[in-house]
Amino acid sequence: MRLLSNEDILKNNVDTIPQFYILDYLKKNLNIGKFDVYIVDRNNLKVIDKEDKHLYFNYDETTKEISHFEDLKEKDYEIGI
Repeated sequence: MRLLSNEDILKNNVDTIPQFYILDYLKKNLNIGKFDVYIVDRNNLKVIDKEDKHLYFNYDETTKEISHFEDLKEKDYEIGI
């Protein structure tokens, strides 16, 4: 996992198009400055708040939808770290 800096977030500096779509979604729907945002893998970002609670955001390339989960295993993902 890689933590995105504030500059990365402002400049949309991510590795894949699905990550870009998720970051754009987060910027439009959250006060993104209040969270730490991590790149997990090609289609997933992890958001952690100040209380150390987290959510995973996933971009489904088939449906073009963004969804969120408390744990990636809910979506039957194996995280390759």
